[in-house]
Amino acid sequence: MELIFFYIFAAVAVLSAAGVVTLKNPVHSAVCLIVCLLQIAALYILLRAPFLAAVQVFIYVGAVMVLILFAVMVLDIGKERL
Repeated sequence: MELIFFYIFAAVAVLSAAGVVTLKNPVHSAVCLIVCLLQIAALYILLRAPFLAAVQVFIYVGAVMVLILFAVMVLDIGKERL
């Protein structure tokens, strides 16, 4: 059962990472990065490392991604500028 969860979390992480680099809209790309980082936190939980999962969620997903989304929305970067 654990192996099935691993494959699911890993597949979603890889697909969302591909979405980060292929999507044109920076907000959609940032949301895909949030999903990817959450999947990595889920993989840490499967590895029985809850502290690393908590650090991943609080620091990377919580703080850094909020700053990136704020910067993207304030700078108003659109598809035409990329």
